[in-house]
Amino acid sequence: MKKKIILPALIFFFGLFAAGIAPGFSFAAKVGDITSIYGAMSNPIVGYGLVSGLDGTGDQWGVNVTQQSIVTMLSKLGINTNEASLYEIRDTAAVMVTAELPPFAVPGERINVTVSSIGNAESLQGGVLLMTPLKGPDGKVYALAQGSVSTGGSVATMNVMPLPGYIPVSQNFQTSGIVDNGGLVEKGLSIGLNSFGSVRLILKNPSFTNSSRIAAAVNAKLGKGAAKALNSTSVYIAVPAAYKGNVAELISVIDAIDVKTHSRAVIVINERSGTVVMGGNILINPVAVSNRNITLKINKKRVPNSFYLKSGLTVEELVKALNAVGASTSSIISILESIKAAGALSARIKII
Repeated sequence: MKKKIILPALIFFFGLFAAGIAPGFSFAAKVGDITSIYGAMSNPIVGYGLVSGLDGTGDQWGVNVTQQSIVTMLSKLGINTNEASLYEIRDTAAVMVTAELPPFAVPGERINVTVSSIGNAESLQGGVLLMTPLKGPDGKVYALAQGSVSTGGSVATMNVMPLPGYIPVSQNFQTSGIVDNGGLVEKGLSIGLNSFGSVRLILKNPSFTNSSRIAAAVNAKLGKGAAKALNSTSVYIAVPAAYKGNVAELISVIDAIDVKTHSRAVIVINERSGTVVMGGNILINPVAVSNRNITLKINKKRVPNSFYLKSGLTVEELVKALNAVGASTSSIISILESIKAAGALSARIKII
């Protein structure tokens, strides 16, 4: 038997949001929080390395690259050995090491690095990453990585003496982790910021409205004509004469400017946990939906033995109603997507 939820509105009427309600919201922000400087970007670097000191959870026999790497490493240290002699080694794992080289990085700066297993290691927890060169797309070494690996999780051992068939319960992924401040920058990137004749701001969330508002806010601070919105992604700013040769100070001034930004309404759904995150004022236009054993009907009047919501239905109220009748996460996602496809919901739906 179908469960019926009665929602007040006009039957089968599709259109835009109610008058005066925009499919988004505005908030005040600093220009520096919502933009970045063109040309001043982070760069990915990567390397191959070994994690040692694992408690029997490293690569098992059959991952030849691990044995080959150990032999090569030991030979460079003056120790001669061969792969056959490493048959019983279970305390080492082959990993890929990645990091982001921040803009304006200088030699001696410390950065975080991420390690991930490429063999059949069970866990990297408690291991130590051995010195690993990290290279950029040009093949040059920009940083060296080394240090203790933390996976951010643990293995729950409920039994003091595990029984046959006992399977430890792991929290989080044990085959990837981070080395906090484990990267040492060896070579920085020279940008020559103070020689710029103009600065281009790149919006982190492209929007024609926001680029125009940023340009207007900058002009109000630096003078008319100093800034111009080029498109939804970038804003051009000519360096005023007072800041020639001192662009860094200009950027600090621009970053501190307050601007009222506009963001589109977004509904975020975590399919794994069933979590739905949304704004409180995202309205749904009158619409009728039928999904398996759940029927949403549109009616102004109260109907006996039915679920009733007041006029001005929001996504939040709809989700609460669906949860009240035991709707599954997949059903909620399907209903919201169908409502959006029908044109009765302007918010963007993002599933993670």
